[in-house]
Amino acid sequence: MRMIAALCGFIVTALCLVGAASADTSLPANYVSVNFAPITTTTSSNYDWSTGAVTPGTASASVYSSANAVQNAVHDPSPPDPNGYGTFLGTARPVKSPTGGGSVLFEQSTCITGFPTCLSDGSLTYGYMVMYPLRGSLLSQLTNLATDYYRENGCFSGGSPRFSIVMSNGVNQNREVQVYLGTFPAFNDCPPQETWLSTGNLVTDPQLRWDSSQIGGTFYGTYSEAATLADTQGYTIDEIILGTDGGWSPGSGGNQSFLFRNIQMNGLTRFPRS
Repeated sequence: MRMIAALCGFIVTALCLVGAASADTSLPANYVSVNFAPITTTTSSNYDWSTGAVTPGTASASVYSSANAVQNAVHDPSPPDPNGYGTFLGTARPVKSPTGGGSVLFEQSTCITGFPTCLSDGSLTYGYMVMYPLRGSLLSQLTNLATDYYRENGCFSGGSPRFSIVMSNGVNQNREVQVYLGTFPAFNDCPPQETWLSTGNLVTDPQLRWDSSQIGGTFYGTYSEAATLADTQGYTIDEIILGTDGGWSPGSGGNQSFLFRNIQMNGLTRFPRS
């Protein structure tokens, strides 16, 4: 069975109010202060980028907490072809763009019963899109990582939305480098609603948004720091995940709902699709 499991890079402050100007960066990025049993979704589908066909998938995902740290696990016993396909999990799915131009990626994370109840009653929802085209590459070979995003509801919070770069080196498996969207240090932006915005190239962005703590680095660092650590230890990329799972965080408003397009990994772009 193919297993992708790693600490999720969540950032949470005591209040995470919209417009907060600072965060305690001495805390682990996934610090949540409560423990909860796995919240699992078996809803998955594989997406053929060439035809737009969506077929049933074999992947599942879980979100849970132990030792006051939020973690996630994703596994797929038969992942699709690395070049022509991607995998949607949970709430992730293609939808028609509200501004035209074809289909885009939709992801939502909700906490209807409120924090921390939605963690204990298992009602938290979340969405991941897993992409495989850079499988086997060194992190230093990643030269462009970017997306456009469109906020429908909620705000950035709990380290969400973000890219997660899952890597292995033959000894240590399924270690993630998290790349947070938003603004350092809190990453709790509340962008204009129903407006497309671009992250720009996160590889060349100077903000300390690269969390390499799982491979011996810092919670808040640069791409070059993360790439040096990963390459030195022989890590290569297994997949890249674009995820939304911070609906549990008080600063999210209990309902994060985002659209994504122009999802770029080096020379490859995912969405929109006519």
